[in-house]
Amino acid sequence: MNKDTMQQVILFIITSVIIFQTGKYVIALKDIESFTDFFIVMLFFTTGILFLNYLIRLSSKLVLFFSF
Repeated sequence: MNKDTMQQVILFIITSVIIFQTGKYVIALKDIESFTDFFIVMLFFTTGILFLNYLIRLSSKLVLFFSF
């Protein structure tokens, strides 16, 4: 496993943990009442984009690994 793939795996794990934790907070959130609430909602969506990026990159590497 090269350095680039290892970095993507680590960032994938970090973004998935952040999405899970902020997602729990966003689900429990009734209304955006403070800047902190707004920041957490923005962090959720920004991390979601990064999560999809790392997921697609790692999936393409996995497909290329198992292709004939």
